[in-house]
Amino acid sequence: MTIVKLAELCDSSENVIRNYEKSRRLPQVDMLIRICNALRVSPDYLLQDELVYESYQVGEELLQRINRLSPKNVSVLKDMIDTLEKYDDINENV
Repeated sequence: MTIVKLAELCDSSENVIRNYEKSRRLPQVDMLIRICNALRVSPDYLLQDELVYESYQVGEELLQRINRLSPKNVSVLKDMIDTLEKYDDINENV
């Protein structure tokens, strides 16, 4: 994504975005949220010094897929995750 496009999506100026990119300035929380939304990433992605890309990519893909589900299916998925966590807890104690 270009700086011009990111600035547009964040309702900001190109100079402001360039200053963030070059670490001349740090964004306020509200701007950080706008940048994350524009880039479709989580704040921790932007704030990490090092990124384990593969595991993060899998997590991002799952979040994107979950976001496309209906509310009913999100609820079903949550129940399934709860069940899997309980199953893991039981097996760890055996």
